[in-house]
Amino acid sequence: MGQNPTITVKRAHELSETDRTAWKELRDSNAATYSPYFHLEYTLLLSELRDDVFIACIYENEAPIAFLPYQGKRFARPVGAPMTDYQGLICKADARFSVTEILKAANIGAYHFSASVNTQMAPHFQSEDDGVLLNIDAGAKGWREKRDGSYRRHLKSNRRRIRKATEDIGEPRFVWRSKEQEVFDHLITWKKQKFAETGKYDVLSAEWTMALLEQLWQRDDTELKCDMHALYFGERLAAIDLGLSDGQTFHSWIVAYDGELHSYAPGIQLLEGLIDASQELGYDRIDLGVGTDGYKRHYATETVRAGTGFIAAQGSAAALSNLYSKAEIFGQKALKDAPGKIRRRYTQIAACEDSVSGRAKAMFNAVKTSTRR
Repeated sequence: MGQNPTITVKRAHELSETDRTAWKELRDSNAATYSPYFHLEYTLLLSELRDDVFIACIYENEAPIAFLPYQGKRFARPVGAPMTDYQGLICKADARFSVTEILKAANIGAYHFSASVNTQMAPHFQSEDDGVLLNIDAGAKGWREKRDGSYRRHLKSNRRRIRKATEDIGEPRFVWRSKEQEVFDHLITWKKQKFAETGKYDVLSAEWTMALLEQLWQRDDTELKCDMHALYFGERLAAIDLGLSDGQTFHSWIVAYDGELHSYAPGIQLLEGLIDASQELGYDRIDLGVGTDGYKRHYATETVRAGTGFIAAQGSAAALSNLYSKAEIFGQKALKDAPGKIRRRYTQIAACEDSVSGRAKAMFNAVKTSTRR
């Protein structure tokens, strides 16, 4: 960190015009913060939906040089967690900070993150994963010409599925930027069914997470919004992708499909259609988020380094976080990661559920569901 930095914690509405301008300039200057999750409007909207959103503003000689949006107090998380797929500081790529000192100045005891993209956070990574990014600014044809033999075989299989779906149900048809409420409702229903089937915590059960999706989807003439794309086989709705977009990047966020149509791979068919329509829609990038497993490995033209970890800054919150970490290490070796799974599940629940009773109920249901599986 530079000499004599000043760290001030602000609410979103307290950001000055100088702050707002600097936020945009810093984000634009750093390739790591291309994601729409780093757009100022994302934090501003979340500050309207939650009462625990804060921004640590770092100044040098009274000029803003970095921002860290977060939620919570003693135990803090990235703003919008667990909905925010990429997280971290808005700053220049070569900025050097002691993130721990920032947290201490903000009176934060511990800060837990799940997908930070900043090099400044790298010393605190406990694990890393790659995000999958498709650079398609040269168009779909140019993008496909650079794919390898594995992708071409994958594409050949997809074309067989298209023919099969056409014969069995109806010709694939795409609806871009759908504003149909019925389609949105289908998306949420399918996603909730998937949470129930897998036993994962339903992050959409919280009022604020649903409000976040709906308000972003309902936006029209704004730079940051959610675009919802749908695939039909004939007249039958097959797959939906609700993605966060700043106009240039489409981040595939909430994706679901009709489970009865699984053999036709409707999700992949929708993605291939989206690649074809990228120039028409104005997208230079399609982001598939963290994880390169399954079909995603065929699509990456670039990987995004994202780290999971925590910073134990000060006080009892730091001590408790360190204790959790030791339990996880033991659990990975002796208890099949049971403590780690429980803490990660609780982290999701605590970020979504504001009340103690709500957290207790959700944890009880999560443990009950996991023991049945």
